[in-house]
Amino acid sequence: MSFAPGTKLGPYEVVSPLGAGGMGEVYRARDTRLGRDVAIKVLPEGFASDPGRIHRFQQEAFAIAALNHPHICQLYDVGPNYLVMEYIEGKPLRCPVPADEALRLAIQIVSALEEAHSKGIIHRDLKPGNIMVSTRSCVKLLDFGLARFVRTDADATQSHDGLIVGTCGYMSPEQATGSAADQRSDIFSFGAVLYEMLSGTRAFCGSTIPQVISEILHHEPPPSPLPTLDPLIRRCLSKQPTQRFQTMTELRVALERVARPAAAGPRDDLSRLQRRLRPARASGALW
Repeated sequence: MSFAPGTKLGPYEVVSPLGAGGMGEVYRARDTRLGRDVAIKVLPEGFASDPGRIHRFQQEAFAIAALNHPHICQLYDVGPNYLVMEYIEGKPLRCPVPADEALRLAIQIVSALEEAHSKGIIHRDLKPGNIMVSTRSCVKLLDFGLARFVRTDADATQSHDGLIVGTCGYMSPEQATGSAADQRSDIFSFGAVLYEMLSGTRAFCGSTIPQVISEILHHEPPPSPLPTLDPLIRRCLSKQPTQRFQTMTELRVALERVARPAAAGPRDDLSRLQRRLRPARASGALW
């Protein structure tokens, strides 16, 4: 059911629709008590009797509420069938992005995911459409509808009955096969997003879902347009989780080390960094 402008949801008055996805419809609304704009995500009426959809909706609320970070959209309130979130003036990430800007935004994205992982939360649906860039060129990570809290058991983040979750083209090989996933799956998805930010094309393409999954499982994308970052991207996109960066902190440090010489400009420093970013050998250590 769609809500027309002026519709009231508790103290919130709908202004206009913002978009819709598998987990709900999103509206711009006005908080009549505080006089501020908010974004309201409403669970579609037909999903109200679906325990799986309700669980995911509740899981998203718990995930966002557990996080407090400048690059993650904030949760303000919870209604019987809706979430009230920070309204962000901006647009979803559009690719390609100039190299220096891509690197700056990439560090913000990784910083947001680093915070989520520190709270035991895996996003599992990282893609340009879930990354908002504000009018101040600041990243806000959205949509934790597929997020999962990590537990200690080995199958903590495996989908029920091995179901595939995520967005085809950005999901990790583990997700594509319905296997157990951890924070390194978000690292793979980030690599696919960064590749698209630099090239303007998806890392894994195909005209059908099976073709895209085959690309994810068996093929490597062409070199990215920025040689300095290509080794880092390829390490993120390793098919085996053990060959990727192991934490978002490790990945953030690597990005920041690229950013510092890139800002200074000496070509010999960039070449030295490029050599150091080559995939790790047997030890698995980058530096």
